Amino acid sequence: MALTDVLKHPVIYQTYQNWGGFHQGRLKALAKYAPLESGHRVVDIGCGPGFIVDDLPSSVSYMGFDTDARYIAYANARFGKKGKFFCQEFEHTAAQQFGPAERVMMNGVLHHLSDDVVHKTLPAIRDALTPGGCLFTIDGCFVEGQSPIAGYLLRNDRGLHVRRRPAYEALMRAHFDKVEVHVEHHLSRLPYTFIVMVGTR
Repeated sequence: MALTDVLKHPVIYQTYQNWGGFHQGRLKALAKYAPLESGHRVVDIGCGPGFIVDDLPSSVSYMGFDTDARYIAYANARFGKKGKFFCQEFEHTAAQQFGPAERVMMNGVLHHLSDDVVHKTLPAIRDALTPGGCLFTIDGCFVEGQSPIAGYLLRNDRGLHVRRRPAYEALMRAHFDKVEVHVEHHLSRLPYTFIVMVGTR
């Protein structure tokens, strides 16, 4: 069985995320670049099995979205008292129904989406944000001179759309006027290159 198949199991997926330090790396980046405040309404697109809700302030209102029914079933069973989880895509109807939100997160999601899908999704996210609210994204990124281990992990990622910085940045700037972009090499235990973007409405 391939690693990509094994990672479909919620607990195995999260064990890998914790072992490699990727889960902790996302939390570090969120705290550094888009910190959550008490009372924030948070939309998490591509929430997977929902483990991140355990590490967020209890005062936030959390809603997670994913199209993997197995992940969402697990999230509702384990974390249903801490957040709400929905097995559906996040588009304009969802934005109207569940917004407005101060934060929208896409943790390791963009590299799973084609450019066309990203360009359909980001306008819905922008519409779901409060004025001054922001979209936080973090993904693996190819850069010159990165660790060979990071390069290997990125080339063998389940996501088929791992990009270089200019390609990621162009996607975000097509829909947000105010964009911050940061490349981080030391957020995780395993060598890895992250690109963090914050688009503010």
